[in-house]
Amino acid sequence: MQENPNIEVIQDLDNIPTLNKPITRNTKTFFASIWFILIFGTLLTLASFFDLQISKIMTAGTLPDGQYFSTNQFGLFFETIGSAPIWIMSAIATTIFFWNVVRELKHGIKIPVAILLAILVVAILYFFFSDIFKYVLEKVDAKEYADTIYVMAIKILLATIFGGMLILLWKNIKPETTKILIKWAIVILCVAAFYLLINFLKGPIGRVRFRAMNAIGDNVAYANFTNWWVINGDRAIFGLPSDACKSFPSGHTFSAGVIYTLICLPHLIPSMNKLWTKIAIWSGCIVYTGAVAISRIVVGAHFFSDVLFGGTIAFLATILFREIFVDKCAHFIALKELSFKSKAKKFAPTEAERKECSDIAKEEKQDLKQAAKDLKK
Repeated sequence: MQENPNIEVIQDLDNIPTLNKPITRNTKTFFASIWFILIFGTLLTLASFFDLQISKIMTAGTLPDGQYFSTNQFGLFFETIGSAPIWIMSAIATTIFFWNVVRELKHGIKIPVAILLAILVVAILYFFFSDIFKYVLEKVDAKEYADTIYVMAIKILLATIFGGMLILLWKNIKPETTKILIKWAIVILCVAAFYLLINFLKGPIGRVRFRAMNAIGDNVAYANFTNWWVINGDRAIFGLPSDACKSFPSGHTFSAGVIYTLICLPHLIPSMNKLWTKIAIWSGCIVYTGAVAISRIVVGAHFFSDVLFGGTIAFLATILFREIFVDKCAHFIALKELSFKSKAKKFAPTEAERKECSDIAKEEKQDLKQAAKDLKK
């Protein structure tokens, strides 16, 4: 007599195929998520309670009373070059597209598309040099020269030279590597596009910069100070730069945080998929973004919460687009599997329930055997 195929006893939960997979990635992803939440939560709590106090301490002795601009050389240096990653990485991404177009597209549209991308590389680097010239001329009190034809010509010349060098030097990268790096290029451009969100938030939130309060004499009561969650509306202060009330979030720190896109490389290039390489990349990204964030507080341009959100948005955007375009959502799937396993264990039968189920199955088996004997009679 065959056993009833509809009767199944779960003897061992771990033997279920979907739950018997290695959980290394799951565990790493879970703990990485927990660490991020704890670190960000702790820093946000500090920023929420001590934003103003932190700025007072870090600008002491570097921001003269009644002045808008700091005298701190560390702060001024990173104010000038701090946002470089968003421009340099975007230029590299466009160069990757350029060489893939040159090597992969048919002749009909290859030339016009390649020319367009080459112009775009130069345009991106033009904005990079414009950023640098703006801050340099601002510091030497020659801001009025920023938009003169002579300065514009210098910026165009520099952008053309460095853009041409970037495109020509990239030719030495292996074609197969350049093709693989298309995914990285997409991540870079998607993350850089989030700057539009940063710029959009600044106006409606309308948070007054610390140095703006210092410049108008509000450096005792700080009556114009507002917390990061307060929406003040778009506003300006007469006699100060137009961005004096655009403190939150930090565009400089976000732009610096685009450097986090480098963490995609070990996932794409096997020779870089080594522990020491990953540590070096992560460390470099954190140190650079952190240095820019600190410099923005030191010069009074931002509060701690401003740079915290600016850098975090860049980081989360990188993680999001790395998952989508590079890792094919592997870490998201790992978290989902971990959640499924947790729920499965929660609803798994107890030992007593297993025994009861087994006893019932045995009784039904005996009843079926008895019924078979009765039919034979």
